[in-house]
Amino acid sequence: MSNRLVRSIGKQTSPLTSESLSQEAFDKLLAWLDPDRDKAGEKYSQIQFRLIKIFACQGCCEPEDLADETLDVVIRKIDWLTENYEGDPASYFFGVAKKKHLEQRRRKPLPNLPPPDPPPEEIDQASECLDNCLEKLTAEDRKLAVRYHEESKGAKIRLRKQLAAELGVSINALRIRVHHLHSDLRECVDSCMRKFLPSETIS
Repeated sequence: MSNRLVRSIGKQTSPLTSESLSQEAFDKLLAWLDPDRDKAGEKYSQIQFRLIKIFACQGCCEPEDLADETLDVVIRKIDWLTENYEGDPASYFFGVAKKKHLEQRRRKPLPNLPPPDPPPEEIDQASECLDNCLEKLTAEDRKLAVRYHEESKGAKIRLRKQLAAELGVSINALRIRVHHLHSDLRECVDSCMRKFLPSETIS
C-alpha cells in the first residue's frame, strides 16, 4: 500500500472542498477568462504554468502545490469575481500568488523532527481498513487512487499529466475526481476504524 496514499486519506481536513473544485465553478472560471472555451483553456494553462514558475523562482519547495492552492482560492471566489472584478483576470491570480508567498515566508520553520509513530496496532488497523475500502471501489478508481501518489516533486507532475491523458480529462478534472475519491475513502476508513474503539468510548 502506498504510504503517500495512507497519509493523504488519513488527513482529518483538506484545503480543497467540493465547492471550490466543483465542475460548475471551474466552468464559470473558464467563462470569466474568455467567452471562447478553447481560448479560456489555453489562458488557464498559461496562468498555471506561470504560477508554478513564479513560486519556483522564489525558492518554494513545492511550487506546483502552491500553484494549485492559488488556483483553488480564485475558484472559490469566482462568483464574486464575475460580478465585481475589473481588469485582466491573470493579474488577480498573480496577486493571490503574491499573498500566498508572503504567507509562506511569515510562517516560522518547524523543528525538523519526524512525528511520533502511531502504535503498531493502529497502523495495522488503518491499513486493513484502507485495503477493505479500496476493494469497494471500481478497478479503475482503485488504480487511480493508488497511482496518484506514487511519485514526488517533478515526477509527480509528469505522472499526473500522464494520468489525465490516459483518462482523457484535464488536470483540474483529475484533481476533482481524486478529491472525491479521497473524501469517500476517508469516510469509509473512519467508519471502519470505529469498530476498533473500546465499546465504552462509542456514544
